[in-house]
Amino acid sequence: MQFASDEEGIDLSQVLEGNPVATIVIDAQHRVTHWNRACAVLTGVPADEMIGTSDQWRAFYPDARSIMADLIVSGALETAVDALYHGKFRRSVLIEGAFEAEDFFPSFGVGGRWLYFTAAPLRNAVGEVIGAIETLQDVTERRRAEEALRQSEERYRNLSLVDSLTGLFNSRSLHERLQAEVERATRYSRPLSLLVLDCDNFKRINDNFGHLEGDRVLQALARVIGEGLRASDSAYRYGGEEFVVLLPETEADAGKQLAERLCRSFAAEVIPTSAGESIRCTVSIGVASYIPGETRDSLIRRADDAGYEAKRQGKNCAVLAG
Repeated sequence: MQFASDEEGIDLSQVLEGNPVATIVIDAQHRVTHWNRACAVLTGVPADEMIGTSDQWRAFYPDARSIMADLIVSGALETAVDALYHGKFRRSVLIEGAFEAEDFFPSFGVGGRWLYFTAAPLRNAVGEVIGAIETLQDVTERRRAEEALRQSEERYRNLSLVDSLTGLFNSRSLHERLQAEVERATRYSRPLSLLVLDCDNFKRINDNFGHLEGDRVLQALARVIGEGLRASDSAYRYGGEEFVVLLPETEADAGKQLAERLCRSFAAEVIPTSAGESIRCTVSIGVASYIPGETRDSLIRRADDAGYEAKRQGKNCAVLAG
């Protein structure tokens, strides 16, 4: 990039001072020659503290380091730029030897600010680099809006996959995850087990105490399930009072042992009602281990059938599917 000289009728200082975009110019010795008013407002550092010094870093960083314009003057290769701005920069498509980047500056204002900045070489008539110009724009509000949108989308996605009553994943999420786990178990010949849990005598609880208290029972069961799982396991409210637990890397016997622990833990729960009464409940659990080649629906159905067998055997127990 070249600028016309004062002899050609254009005063560079006036041009830069009237520019609403924060602008810094340094010479070949990395000394600040221009620090326009917009830059002083953005950084909070007046021009008279910067002109003639090589302290331009002080407005942006707590310790001495190169700003982008310094890298340009030093003739830094892309690897050197990457060392300071990894994943945050790209080459300019408009100006040869120029770079642009977007980064967060924690020392700016309350809570820090995001800046978009560009730096380009300044050349003399024979093409030698005699300095660099850097421009900076505050893009904090845009970044915050983007982050708010991302979080909103994430919350919406979570709501679409989570059961609002229990906080466990819902049946839609189960079918997505189960399909992936079945494919993984098939591809790598790894074990996979699944539990289907059903509250015993749940209709009687609703009839005797009301649906709100029945909801408390389901929430208690969800908590017991969550406390009993490993990080790799996942739990789902499958519908009504029925729950599913997915156990990757788990053989049938280990799955049955976990089911029996859940039975004991839930049977020991005392669930207080809003009227000061107490509810105790049990759960019947069917356990099935994935058979290579079967569908996800078949796996759930076998575990469900084993759960019905657990109820026939007197409830509050776990049965392993054949």
